[in-house]
Amino acid sequence: MIARLTLAALFALASFPADPAAAENLSFSGEQAIRFSQNGVIDEVSATGTGVAIVNGAGSGPTLHTLQLTRPFAQIDATVTATPGIGVDEIRFDGIRINPTNVGPGGSPGVFAPIFGAAQNTSLSLTQDTLAAAGTIRICNLSGCPSSIAVDLSQTTGGVALGPGVGGTFMVDGAGPSQLTVAGNPWTIKTTTVSYRTINGGTGFLTDMGFVQGPVSGPSSTAATGGVVQLVSGTQTTSIGLDGTNDLAGQITRLTVTFAPEPGLLLLLGVGGAAMVFLGRRRSLR
Repeated sequence: MIARLTLAALFALASFPADPAAAENLSFSGEQAIRFSQNGVIDEVSATGTGVAIVNGAGSGPTLHTLQLTRPFAQIDATVTATPGIGVDEIRFDGIRINPTNVGPGGSPGVFAPIFGAAQNTSLSLTQDTLAAAGTIRICNLSGCPSSIAVDLSQTTGGVALGPGVGGTFMVDGAGPSQLTVAGNPWTIKTTTVSYRTINGGTGFLTDMGFVQGPVSGPSSTAATGGVVQLVSGTQTTSIGLDGTNDLAGQITRLTVTFAPEPGLLLLLGVGGAAMVFLGRRRSLR
């Protein structure tokens, strides 16, 4: 009888989880995706992962005002190949991840705010909006990358990060006369656009946008299980000495965070499941 009452209590608690808005930490599942142009063709690489985000403050309600990501959660390792003889043969993404340890020009790395305000007001942007990148992108002109431009994304000047996810421009020298200029932008929940050279030599545009969405309706309940936040950051590159149509290229990185049940609730559900197994075994022994 006591075991049955304990199990009933566990499921009663699991049916009514603690208010996530009253907590400072929320677990999440997330994706990092990079959409980019190569020889005038659009492609995309991505990776998924999990983590814990710091949101708002205690008792601030279900509206998401501040989101803080404290560590990488989706590292991209991928190689994208193209038809030989057109231009860039390969682009290699080696350990591409967000990097909250590098502080941007506004400080507070990995902190985004005011999220709900920027989502609701077309004239209001994020005032905290930087999350630096790390890893290396190799742009290969020859098969197997014996000669390439290696773009190290962990760029700093005076101890301050710059480039993708932060803002600012840096240049990278490759083999021979090749050189790449990388102009990054901070993150936004609004629309971002970059341009690229098309196969026919014209100019095309890549566009993506961020958003916030609550688990039921509207963005006012985003700081709850099932709430979704998407941030985007555009990077524009120009080059000399690269074959094909890669003198003008761009990429847009998306970070998508979906809040999951709190770790305490998951533990509680695990205890409940263990109790069910225990009771089942007891009954089978009767």
